[in-house]
Amino acid sequence: MPAASPIGWPADCSARTDRTTGGTVTAPQHPQHPQNRPQQAQQPGYGPPPPGYQQPPGAQPPGFHQPPGYGPPRKKRTGLVIGIVVGVVVLVLAGVVGSMYLSYLDEPGGGPGTDPIAQCVLSDEVKSQAHVSSFRLIQAPTDAKKGMKQTHCAWEQTKGEDGRDPRRLSFLVYDFTTFSDKPDRNLDQAHDNYGSFTSYATGEQAKTLDIGDESMILIPASPTDLTEVNLLVRKGTVLWNIRYQGRDKGFFTDSGFPIADAEAVAVEVAEELTSK
Repeated sequence: MPAASPIGWPADCSARTDRTTGGTVTAPQHPQHPQNRPQQAQQPGYGPPPPGYQQPPGAQPPGFHQPPGYGPPRKKRTGLVIGIVVGVVVLVLAGVVGSMYLSYLDEPGGGPGTDPIAQCVLSDEVKSQAHVSSFRLIQAPTDAKKGMKQTHCAWEQTKGEDGRDPRRLSFLVYDFTTFSDKPDRNLDQAHDNYGSFTSYATGEQAKTLDIGDESMILIPASPTDLTEVNLLVRKGTVLWNIRYQGRDKGFFTDSGFPIADAEAVAVEVAEELTSK
């Protein structure tokens, strides 16, 4: 009998011990990497990431294509927003300046007013100098036969006739002629009231005038955008308290007009009232 030839195992077999015979047999090993394993077909547009690559959070996978219908990312519109803001600011400023200009051109005053009573009448020359033409009676004298009779007259501006700079002229008339049956007492009463009025001039600019029996002009403290003068004058038993005030309009701010102009108006009014 021919001798048995040894079993030929593949080269990748390893030896192991047979427990029954104590001999060594060689067993085949499982291949670690199949040689002819078919590879999975790669989808178009996708490629494997390089070795050691890690996908960042929120990022699109490699090979990802943006779906059809989407354009490039939108550009920031910072310039457009700034332009809109600047345009709005320009419009607001234009509105403010336009309103100031209209206010500057606007002329104060109202209608022509009513006809003055005898105690309040002034000449056209004086009214023109004072830039007033509209009369308003604030208080009429009482009809009582006895007692002091008080009248309050106001001359204001007529719109479109007296200019755009505000002016106002007013005066109070205190008539003690019929205060009592005694003329001397009535005269004393008028004199005492004149003294009580001038006592309030403490701390103010004041100077005496040569109008009537007694007269004094006062310049009270007033804001810088207002000019005001008061003139007190007494003639016999009648006392007048004259006030003239106003300001000059400016494009941005108003200002007072010269004190000398205000004094001149008050003096003209006092001389005209005491000459009746």
